[in-house]
Amino acid sequence: MRIAMITPHGVKCGIFSYSRDLSEALAEKGVEVLIIRLPRFGRKTPQILQKVVDQIPVQDVDLIHVQHEYGLYNNLEGSFYSGLKRLGMKLVSTMHAVGNLTVDRFVANTSDKIIVHNAFCKKRFRFNSEVIPHGCKPSETMPKDEAMKGLGIDPMIPLVGYCGFISAYKGLETLIEAVSKIPKSALLIGGGWHAGPGGQYVASINAMSQRLLPNRCKWIGFVPDENLPMAYGGMDVVVYPSVYSTESGALLMALSHGKAVIANRLPPFREKEKLGALTTFKGVNSLVKKIRKVLRDDEYRASLEEGARAYVEENSWSKVAEQHIDLY
Repeated sequence: MRIAMITPHGVKCGIFSYSRDLSEALAEKGVEVLIIRLPRFGRKTPQILQKVVDQIPVQDVDLIHVQHEYGLYNNLEGSFYSGLKRLGMKLVSTMHAVGNLTVDRFVANTSDKIIVHNAFCKKRFRFNSEVIPHGCKPSETMPKDEAMKGLGIDPMIPLVGYCGFISAYKGLETLIEAVSKIPKSALLIGGGWHAGPGGQYVASINAMSQRLLPNRCKWIGFVPDENLPMAYGGMDVVVYPSVYSTESGALLMALSHGKAVIANRLPPFREKEKLGALTTFKGVNSLVKKIRKVLRDDEYRASLEEGARAYVEENSWSKVAEQHIDLY
């Protein structure tokens, strides 16, 4: 089987990371994946998107698989999907975000199959779809003392962490405030951001961390894959306080490294909590209590870590690739 996958490629982008991992898992099972590069940044026009469509070697592939996220297409899905439909190929779309009814309807009407990541997305999408979870890759972390040395942090300090894209909807204000109420702990923040408004937000949140956590918050910027074992190795607990999410590749990366994870009580995260993969909080005071419990109770932390590893094994990229092949 040969598929053409339309996706951003070779950029700092969650959709690229997802597509790369899925493509590699599919290739291991004998599926040949041809990447059709979609520009991630810069201006988008119907003409630019048509050039993407024109790159697809229709005679050489069995179907087209689009990785869809609203920001990638700038409300130009109408002309883009119409161009794809004219090719006369079977079309699969993975909706990494849902909720824009106009776009969702058009994608659903022009795709043969729709993939969403969880039950929350399936319900919110409103049209026919199949749930295939976001894949995970079991990963090892660096020993705690070695990781803390590499990070330049005293290994005796309890370390709360966040690692992921940084933007206003990630809820880092809540995390900073919570850690400020836990004396003798420290906060490690890793992740990149977009220029422009994104940079202004980072400046404001950095100032907040300096005010509430003087000498207790370390920012390490974008963390390349080779440094993730060190970053996660130093963290005693990882927090994802997003105010909105349909799924989180960053959260799944923390689970993949076997970490105890606390996430905001959003529907996609509640689904994972019910499976024992993590625990959730609601509000700053709730988060403070959860962090303290994980830091003080070794048995509780170990149970969360075990739950994380079990979830990752059940949703490995290999198993996710098999589900894709069945759908294809």
